[in-house]
Amino acid sequence: MKQNIKAILSPMSPKERAAYIWDYYKFHIIGTIAAIILLISFISSIGEKKEVVLNMTIMGQGVNTEGVVELQEQLTNKLVQDKADEEVSVQHLTYSKSSMDQASQAGIQKMSAEITLGAIDILIVEKDLFEEISSQSSSLVALNDFKGIDNLLPSEERVYGISTSDIPLLAPLELDENKVLCVPSTTKNLKNINKFFTLVSQ
Repeated sequence: MKQNIKAILSPMSPKERAAYIWDYYKFHIIGTIAAIILLISFISSIGEKKEVVLNMTIMGQGVNTEGVVELQEQLTNKLVQDKADEEVSVQHLTYSKSSMDQASQAGIQKMSAEITLGAIDILIVEKDLFEEISSQSSSLVALNDFKGIDNLLPSEERVYGISTSDIPLLAPLELDENKVLCVPSTTKNLKNINKFFTLVSQ
């Protein structure tokens, strides 16, 4: 019959009690401490996380990583009023159609998941990937629907993507001429996309 823990500990000295508890319950103690640390870390990360008011995702190779940070800061400064709680997010995902290595496959999967969730507002991709996306019915928003973009569009026809070389604001990224900017139809952030296009067309 299992003895009561109180009965076991009562004849022991404080030092013996501590040693006994540690020997028999150390994994429970370590697990509990680890859980508390993880919980505190999770709660603090939620508290520190800023709300993303515009999410730009760049798919491809040859993107200047320092330029990504610079563009994010620049867009945050120009488009965000409450900088303590909000920011613009610019992320770069590796992609190469010719190699389709593990990094490219992971990039495509992440992009597809985020588009499905409506988490990508502005997408920059290579021309072949743009053509693949735009071939799917209603996958992109016509750029003509956004205010202030008329001077960037080549014609009055419905345009679903424009060359990034036509947008001076994106210069820090050092993109090649093969990149196209478009807007996924799943985005729920049309107001801030309008602000972005008004900014880039100035």
